[in-house]
Amino acid sequence: MTKIKFVMCDDNSDDLETLRASADDYIKQRGFCGETVCLSSPEDVLRYSEAVDENEISVYLLDVIMPETDGIELGKRIREHDKKSAVIYISVSREYSLDAFSVRAFSYLIKPFSREKLFSELDECLDRMETAPQTLSIKTADGTALLELSRIIAVEYLDHRLIFHLPNGSKIESAYRRQPFDVQAEELMQTGAFLKVSASYLVNYKNIQGVKSDEFIMRDGTQYKITRKYIAARQQYINGEMLGHKMSIK
Repeated sequence: MTKIKFVMCDDNSDDLETLRASADDYIKQRGFCGETVCLSSPEDVLRYSEAVDENEISVYLLDVIMPETDGIELGKRIREHDKKSAVIYISVSREYSLDAFSVRAFSYLIKPFSREKLFSELDECLDRMETAPQTLSIKTADGTALLELSRIIAVEYLDHRLIFHLPNGSKIESAYRRQPFDVQAEELMQTGAFLKVSASYLVNYKNIQGVKSDEFIMRDGTQYKITRKYIAARQQYINGEMLGHKMSIK
């Protein structure tokens, strides 16, 4: 998954802090790449949305009734330059729930709501946001190749090139770049989809079938050794899988 930012705005500081704590716990429990951004005014939210990184996706959690600009108008202004992110409204009243449709809001939560309710809404929201295939633009010796992230089994670093291992043994090789592996793989790591298992390999978290004590077994049957320096990747995978995915440990 691309890095997710939960962007929260509420003029009630206590409610904002409670929401931030819940979102932080959600990120930890689900084990993905994400962070929370707390903003106290609609203008701060607009400035954030105008500068949003194209490699990140934001979920806006907005109070509806605020003194400067109501949440509905704020959502409309966000949509002018950020159409891919999600908006979840939070309010003590149902009065504006129909207006939320004009912003294509994902949902409208009535205060007070339980942490379990918030987590359920975020789960469904992120599942829907992931339905569109995420693609990577890879510079090769012959030009540029577009590759769906979900097709990548592993990435190998060899002779200053990235080798993308795909199902059925096929491969795509990037162009030569005189940069170390960590620099070349920075964009991949920002997606939150990869684990580094050795000095020369990343594996795609979503395509892991199971894990042994020192290797990952991928969905296509290939196996990738986990070297001692990167053994924490095994526990990172297990912790994430225990929180909501079927895990296979052999």
